[in-house]
Amino acid sequence: MNPGLSEGDICTYPRSDGTWGFFWVQRIDALPDGREALSLRKFDTHTVDEIRREDEADVAELKTLRLLGHFPIVGTRVAEAQPQVIGRMPVREEDLEGYRIWREAFDQGEAGVFTLALEQI
Repeated sequence: MNPGLSEGDICTYPRSDGTWGFFWVQRIDALPDGREALSLRKFDTHTVDEIRREDEADVAELKTLRLLGHFPIVGTRVAEAQPQVIGRMPVREEDLEGYRIWREAFDQGEAGVFTLALEQI
């Protein structure tokens, strides 16, 4: 189940430690079992204060931060994290190196999709 997200969305989600995490949706793929895999990259930061879509300066600053590596996760686990879209950032071909490596391995049966809670990855 995709929680209503689209490729290019920048999202925030509440973490169990009371901080907010952030991720960027790069790709959404249908899996053979009918579920969806969301290919995400987390921003290398957490904040105590929630950032909302209206906080344009904070969202702009977030876009300048380092992104961690690509990871595919089932959509149901992303939905459980109750993400909120706060911005958008175009996904360029050069952003997809990790995705392409995973996708090739997945298609050959050599890679899977995370089923852990989003904040555990």
